[in-house]
Amino acid sequence: MEEKDLLQKLEELAKPVIEGEGLVLYDTEYKRERSGWIVRFYIFRVDGYISIDDCVKVSRQLNTLLDVEDLIDHPYNLEVSSPGMERFLRKLEHFKMAIGETIKVKTKESVEGRKTFTGKLISLEGKNIILKEDKKNTIIDFDNIQDAKVQIDYFKGVKR
Repeated sequence: MEEKDLLQKLEELAKPVIEGEGLVLYDTEYKRERSGWIVRFYIFRVDGYISIDDCVKVSRQLNTLLDVEDLIDHPYNLEVSSPGMERFLRKLEHFKMAIGETIKVKTKESVEGRKTFTGKLISLEGKNIILKEDKKNTIIDFDNIQDAKVQIDYFKGVKR
């Protein structure tokens, strides 16, 4: 089975389990790392944070399900994780979940003479993200995005 097909099948199996816990399947990875092959599910809670208990509960259910389905014919490690506070944004759905948050975007090609932008994600229009930086809106085509993640201001509300 090709990697793309395997990822799709893994997501189809995992999604009902994760949604059954009131969570969202944020992303899935299947890759070789130093320790061997990894199947990693990132879970997300729209209205709060992911706890270790959430990860353990989902991991136990997915471990049993993946053993029964037997999709992968070699040893692998299963990981269930939160994407973190400064989570990556790889899919349009990720950007939709980040509307209203501050994000940092690096582009493949220059936009208005720059390749790095940090601002509040105000909306999506088709495949364009609309980013507000210092009262100025910048439109960035999703296909031009090299890397993007949510930015947390750890000093917000603290006098400096």
